[in-house]
Amino acid sequence: MKFEYRLNLNDFKEANQVHAKTRILKYYLILAGVLVLISLVPLLLQGNVSFQEILLSAILPNLFGVAIAYFATHIIRHFLIKHTWDSQPNLRNEISVETTDEGLKITTPLSELKMQWSGYTSWRETPNLFTVYQSRNCLNMFPKRAFISEEEANEFRELLHIKLPNK
Repeated sequence: MKFEYRLNLNDFKEANQVHAKTRILKYYLILAGVLVLISLVPLLLQGNVSFQEILLSAILPNLFGVAIAYFATHIIRHFLIKHTWDSQPNLRNEISVETTDEGLKITTPLSELKMQWSGYTSWRETPNLFTVYQSRNCLNMFPKRAFISEEEANEFRELLHIKLPNK
């Protein structure tokens, strides 16, 4: 199978959001738990503390602070993603992909990559993309609009299921 496409800013945003979303949320939940525990220790050492005091003195302020930090991170990430996209014009080049039993051949005007399936670690599907990972932080983005038909997108999805099972 062969297909061609150009990435756009929306593709880049979607791939970045899916890639980072679960990891960021996990870190913030851990941070919230640690902060609440640290805040609880002095209160519990006082003894005879009501649930309302614990809630108002330890739990709510920490959860509120973590929520603000979480949303601030999302706002900052939006600007960083846009800046990263703007600073990498090569991402906007025409990309040609050829799938084989051995792997993927990805060609741009400036490069050619032949990667065996064993070089990929996992893949994900989003509403508009397939992302195929070479490592935890290195991925290739394949927009679904690159496929001529839904059948061709299904064929690519099936190929990923076969070549990268349980990954």
